[in-house]
Amino acid sequence: MTAIEVYFDKDAYKLDVIKKAAYRFTDVFSVDFHLDSSNIKCILSFSDKKSKELIDKTVSNFKNEVLDQDLREKISIETESVRNLILAHAFSRTSLIKE
Repeated sequence: MTAIEVYFDKDAYKLDVIKKAAYRFTDVFSVDFHLDSSNIKCILSFSDKKSKELIDKTVSNFKNEVLDQDLREKISIETESVRNLILAHAFSRTSLIKE
């Protein structure tokens, strides 16, 4: 088993964001999380069958996925009020809400 440690700054990323990213790779590696006062350490465990090149590429893809999930969360928060307004308008024209 090959284990790789990847660190993320707690001020830059939330644990939930990193978990969402890690979930997308559960078919490739398992992950353990360790938190300290300033970092989130992810220990990625790969089977011995994986080549160093594949592991390096996967770690890089994981980091990119963490960034992607972080930006998705930020956009979701920023657009929440607009989405709610659109949904409220859409449902106001149905028979779900009685006048």
